[in-house]
Amino acid sequence: AAPKGQPTSLRPLHFLKESFSALSSEKKARKARFYRNGDKYFKGLVYAISSDRFRSFDALLAELTRSLSDNVNLPQGVRTIYTIDGSKKLSSLDELLEGESYVCASNEPYRKVDYTKNVNPNWCVNIRTGSTRSLTSLTSTKSEVKESKDFIKPKLVTVIRSGVKPRKAVRILLNKKTAHSFEQVLTDITEAIKLDSGVVKRLCTLDGKQVTCLQDFFGDDDVFIACGPEKYRYAQDDFVLDHSECRVMKSSYSRSSGMRYSGSKSPGPSRRSKSPASGTTSRMINGTPSSQLSTPKSTKSSSSSPTSPGSFRGLKVSVNGNKCSGSSTILEKYKVGKVIGDGNFAVVKECIERSTGKEFALKIIDKAKCCGKEHLIENEVSILRRVKHPNIIMLIEEMDTPTELYLVMELVKGGDLFDAITSSTKYTERDGSAMVYNLASALKYLHGLNIVHRDIKPENLLVCEYADGTKSLKLGDFGLATVVEGPLYTVCGTPTYVAPEIIAETGYGLKVDIWAAGVITYILLCGFPPFRSENNLQEDLFDQILVGKLEFPSPYWDNITDSAKELISLMLHVNTEARYTAAQILSHPWVSDDTSQENNMQAEVTGKLKQHFNNTLPKQNNTSAGVSVIMFDLTV
Repeated sequence: AAPKGQPTSLRPLHFLKESFSALSSEKKARKARFYRNGDKYFKGLVYAISSDRFRSFDALLAELTRSLSDNVNLPQGVRTIYTIDGSKKLSSLDELLEGESYVCASNEPYRKVDYTKNVNPNWCVNIRTGSTRSLTSLTSTKSEVKESKDFIKPKLVTVIRSGVKPRKAVRILLNKKTAHSFEQVLTDITEAIKLDSGVVKRLCTLDGKQVTCLQDFFGDDDVFIACGPEKYRYAQDDFVLDHSECRVMKSSYSRSSGMRYSGSKSPGPSRRSKSPASGTTSRMINGTPSSQLSTPKSTKSSSSSPTSPGSFRGLKVSVNGNKCSGSSTILEKYKVGKVIGDGNFAVVKECIERSTGKEFALKIIDKAKCCGKEHLIENEVSILRRVKHPNIIMLIEEMDTPTELYLVMELVKGGDLFDAITSSTKYTERDGSAMVYNLASALKYLHGLNIVHRDIKPENLLVCEYADGTKSLKLGDFGLATVVEGPLYTVCGTPTYVAPEIIAETGYGLKVDIWAAGVITYILLCGFPPFRSENNLQEDLFDQILVGKLEFPSPYWDNITDSAKELISLMLHVNTEARYTAAQILSHPWVSDDTSQENNMQAEVTGKLKQHFNNTLPKQNNTSAGVSVIMFDLTV
């Protein structure tokens, strides 16, 4: 085992060579369409059902309730699922078949309606296309064809209420997990925007173009005006954003889910799109089907934007003495390889420095796509320029052109924190201690610079493998990071790891990172999070976090040392004054001394990780060169 005095060294974790293809095939999603009981006008909602997304039948019922239930339709929620002909009630996920349709009800009996009259889902192999169809049917089929294509990319859209100003605006995270159909997205927007008149009937871009299908959300527009049934003509000034709305929109983009959602990574694809506390995506957040986002209470956490709109003048700075301009210089210095990540603003490619043969990650940011969001990139890059630590992924150099910004980043190939555990042959409490040492070292450095990361989680902790067989963790993805100059109020992060003071919106600072690190430490030793909702409800999870009651249930914690439990309790203290600092973590006996045990707990921890977190299997090489903008709304 490597000595504790080396902050970048983990105990060797030997990776298994066995295949997980069998497990992957078990989790293959089945598409099914769900209708409302007795609603002959509702065209149905398509869901991809898998064990990753829904761990239980109750989790599916809860998700369908969020999507299909309102004050008029299924007001008591979805309690029963019938087959399309009403002949059978379903009681388990195993009864759901690929390509079939089902009817959702509360406690009332099945109502016989021709639910498929105006719908012909092209993905259903058991339904033939008729020779004559109504215009509605043709439109629906065309929409379904589009939905099966690859135009859906992770994207944040802003929806503004029509009507008297100031108007409410919410942000919705759209990706393949949250945008199943045009009707479903409208339902999510209705729930988020809460029009006085009820249902959102129409959406228009700021140019006045009506949104008619799912693909329209993924064009050049990212701001939409929502209108209810009371008004079928938009007023002229509905499409004009006043000064306060422009300012709020700009500030709300400041470093804020992961519903990432937990979430939505840009440019890198989200690797875990579900939080264990939610049955939907997330990176949230990932918490509700649409990862609802709203403007922050304060803009104190935002950094100064570039000197003028659309300008990247603030980015023309060298790093480590390296400064270039012009894309030709890139090709001269680096051999650019395959794409390893893409998103709204940028793509990430592998590249090799021609003079040394060293591998790096090259992030290419398209400035045209960043118009109005320049401060997002500026803030992250300005922080990356400042930081240099063995446990933080490094920005090597940047190259600026009139149309693109090139960032050469350190390339980390070892997978993330969960990969290191699930693919190892031996994993002990001592290994977990070394991982916490690496994370605390990075946090001590950042907090010394008054920088808060705000998105500490396993996906952002990558494993760096060295030639001598040792490994270390490197912290990446500074998309939510900001300099702390006073209390922050922007609600952002990933639900499982979010601190209580963020949820309470009482103002927060550096110690939200310590809370997240405490959650990770807990997971490292048992495989499941300390705060979780048995019913996959985000509200339940947040209630537990606010109370902060910490338990170490038997038998999972029986063989874990009291020293480890003590440290976790001090990291997960609801009172921020009593919560540990990064420096205190490093000096705690469980981290600094040899109080941790060497018992192999790989099988137990891996089993729980696979149960509570999806996509925890080894994946392809990944970098953390992405820009994340993930927020979630606790007030909607």
